Amino acid sequence: MKFIILLFPVLLFAQPKIIPKTVDQKLERSNALLMDGKTDDMITLNLSILEDSKHINYAKGRLAAYYNLALAFSLQYRYNKSNHYLKMMEPEFKKANDEDQEIAMNILYSINYRGIKMYDEALKKLKKNLVLANDLKTDSVKYSIRSMLLVQIAKNYIEKKDYDSASYYSKRVIEEVKKPKKMDPGLNTSLKVTLLLLAEAKLNQNKIDSAEFYVKSAQSVPIQFGSNEFTTFKLLGQIHGAKKEYDSAVANYKKAIELAAKAKNSRKLLELYGLISGIYEQTGQADEEKKYELTYNKLNDSLKIIDEENLNDTVDLLVEEKQKPLEDKNNLLLYIILAGAAGTAIITFFVYRKIKNKNKILNVKEQETQELNQKLGLAFEEVTQLAKNNDPEFLTRFQEVYPEFFPKLLKIEPQLLSTELKFCALLFLNFSTKDIAAYTFVQPQSIQTRKNRLRKKLNIPSDEDIYLWMKNINDAV
Repeated sequence: MKFIILLFPVLLFAQPKIIPKTVDQKLERSNALLMDGKTDDMITLNLSILEDSKHINYAKGRLAAYYNLALAFSLQYRYNKSNHYLKMMEPEFKKANDEDQEIAMNILYSINYRGIKMYDEALKKLKKNLVLANDLKTDSVKYSIRSMLLVQIAKNYIEKKDYDSASYYSKRVIEEVKKPKKMDPGLNTSLKVTLLLLAEAKLNQNKIDSAEFYVKSAQSVPIQFGSNEFTTFKLLGQIHGAKKEYDSAVANYKKAIELAAKAKNSRKLLELYGLISGIYEQTGQADEEKKYELTYNKLNDSLKIIDEENLNDTVDLLVEEKQKPLEDKNNLLLYIILAGAAGTAIITFFVYRKIKNKNKILNVKEQETQELNQKLGLAFEEVTQLAKNNDPEFLTRFQEVYPEFFPKLLKIEPQLLSTELKFCALLFLNFSTKDIAAYTFVQPQSIQTRKNRLRKKLNIPSDEDIYLWMKNINDAV
């Protein structure tokens, strides 16, 4: 199995001896489009691959097409569409019984979580699959997948601004890619991405010389990202900016913007507009600064709308994932009850076993609750401060600290807006009407009106304390 990667590796599921030549050729073309950042063309092509594979009943072709579609939509930040095709992919890899394909799917799920800043959920998936990857039988596949996972873990820590952890996992990638006797495109890509991540970590730690060393090291890796090479130019721009070499910084930022636009990477474009605007501010070029600032604001507004849609869809996905273990437990209980009809002795055995297991579960849950309370105690102050500052990160961080709260609200009322979810979070944190008005810059009377509307939507009785109701919802089993 080969791996062709763009920022993160893409599995080729093709096996030459069984894959029809036409499907194989289309999959190769899909990888070329991926490297060029042509995600729209990639989507069109893989829809065609999917139809062809269905027509000839070729499971691996379907599997590759689902994955490529999920990847393309993820690159376009359309995480709801990406998750849709990942869900379609699940029964396919179960039929094929390929653990490496399942891990690749979970890597992409984690990337989608990271895309909406649910870093802890992403890390949970990645670290779980890192353990599973140890059991892969083929060494070359094992090293490639482990390097993929470690790269994605490092990326999450970069996003969380935990640069020490990001550096630690990046160096583990370097150790991993040294293990095989021969480097392939997948391992080279993991190595190059990792070196760029190390450069970014060092930049944020104001270690400019180290950052420059890692960028140059990345440039020496024998693989090209095509239009997705914008990260290299972005980092070079930041390094020149830190050295006050402003002309070079602007030149690199403009090249990065050109490539990011070609790759249709809106997130990177947003970051780059902010960076180049900052350079023009430092050099006193007000007209250029204003031009890029306006472009930044316009793009930022459009991305916020996408973020809200992705957040709601991903919350639904999390609810579904958390319901699966409950369904499995219910099915097991039903089986035990039916089997019990065979005789009193069997019934007695299962009752005893059930009580014993229940006690074990209760003990485990009690321990988990204690650990969770400790974590929540540490995180509560951080979340509260984000709320007081009306920080855009508040909603995302709240979801990470209290992952059950939003899914339970949405189960009661699926049509809740993200603004209403944020308001519920403020009530859960016990902010008074006066506090919420002050932190969100609205009149107290408007806050009271919102409370009344929320009561109606969630069917909260007028004589029940809304703050207590919010607490009870989160604590409910």
